[in-house]
Amino acid sequence: MYLISISTHIVSGRLIRSSSFLHNDQQKVVKLYTIGFHPWWTTSLLTDLQLSYLAQKFTSDANCLGIGECGLDHLKGTTLDIQEEIFLRQILIANQLNAPVIIHCVRTFDRLLSMRKKYGHTPWAVHGFVRNKILAKQILDAGICISVAPHPKMNSAFEDTLRYLPIDKIFLETDSDFSSDIKERYRIFAALRGMAIPDLKQSLYQNFITFYSEKWKHQSGWNEQHY
Repeated sequence: MYLISISTHIVSGRLIRSSSFLHNDQQKVVKLYTIGFHPWWTTSLLTDLQLSYLAQKFTSDANCLGIGECGLDHLKGTTLDIQEEIFLRQILIANQLNAPVIIHCVRTFDRLLSMRKKYGHTPWAVHGFVRNKILAKQILDAGICISVAPHPKMNSAFEDTLRYLPIDKIFLETDSDFSSDIKERYRIFAALRGMAIPDLKQSLYQNFITFYSEKWKHQSGWNEQHY
């Protein structure tokens, strides 16, 4: 069963590929990705051509599974009003394509939850979550999954969050913390939750194929047997 890191970055101009790696022990099996305009590097409203490019990549490339990383950041990037409009246009494209969305969100969860309620019609996942379980519950109650990066120097509040998160609504990643590889993330999380690593692998693999179910089932050439 695969080890899955749902988020790591490849940046090209203002576009960012938020890549997912499927590992089988030490061997990297396949690299998949989502593609979107990140709030750190996108300072002006998106053009129709840019949005058409996102749609074209999603519909034509079997390894492109969704839109993102995109979202909102209170600490970096252009004004939040412009960020929100950039984010909204990508949400609407995702809705048209029935595409999942990988989200970057820093100190803007009130805006994120409002946008989810108004516009979110496809699966969403917030990556790099490091906050408390009260906020985690609000995100989960809005129908948004959460991606985390357990590491050896976690504080007790984050450990409490990791113990709280429903196992069927989470992903693990390497992007938001670079101190450990994905195999170590699985080991830390499994120990914290009292799970066997094979059971954790199975659960997170199922989360992955459920989150990306439309592309997984219907994109030509893309199915479990292929890998």
